[in-house]
Amino acid sequence: MTSSAWQDNRLSSQNHHGDAGQTDIPVSFDTISGAILAGGQSTRMGTDKALLQFNGQPVIERVYRSMAGLFNKTVLVTNHPEQYRFLPCPAVADHFVESGPLAGIHAALTWTTTDWVFVVACDMPLISTVVIRYLCNLADDYDAVVPCSSTGTEPLHALYNRRCLTVIEPMLQQGHRRIAELHEATNTHFVPWEEVARLPGAKQSFQNINTPEAFARLSSACRYVR
Repeated sequence: MTSSAWQDNRLSSQNHHGDAGQTDIPVSFDTISGAILAGGQSTRMGTDKALLQFNGQPVIERVYRSMAGLFNKTVLVTNHPEQYRFLPCPAVADHFVESGPLAGIHAALTWTTTDWVFVVACDMPLISTVVIRYLCNLADDYDAVVPCSSTGTEPLHALYNRRCLTVIEPMLQQGHRRIAELHEATNTHFVPWEEVARLPGAKQSFQNINTPEAFARLSSACRYVR
């Protein structure tokens, strides 16, 4: 825990535990919106990775279809909306430009009228609706619910409450961009990989495509996935 000023806004904590067997508990999606972050520069890919064709459709369209199947409202966070006009959803720009994914989370939380926003990156073509639904059911009194994969935490496949704005905004105003600092300053529930791994599609849900090699491997392995 750092001693930064925004952490004076630390939100109340409470312990809760989920049961990975409870994947069919009904969650009220009236209180949750979806957000797709498409603000990266795709420098390692060399081209806009969101527009790469994955099994016959743009990667970002696959992500949108999964999100739209769960949430009544889904927003695209991008500073280049003209590139994604084919998606039938609203688009909003970052309020804090060139401030990384944390600015994208801020834009999504500012846009929404719901209590919660489930945030995903635009380069995860195999996100699992079972995993997302399970994470949403863990909301309780947390400020954020962040799953862990086999390689670490997954903050861009996670659930955030609008309460987080009271922490994010002063962070960005002070030039602080690390999502980990947001988690330190709020009541964030990290869902262990051992718990998440029992859900169908969990491993694939966190796979992204940051490089041409990663895209080729995933495309080859999932050639017949629809």
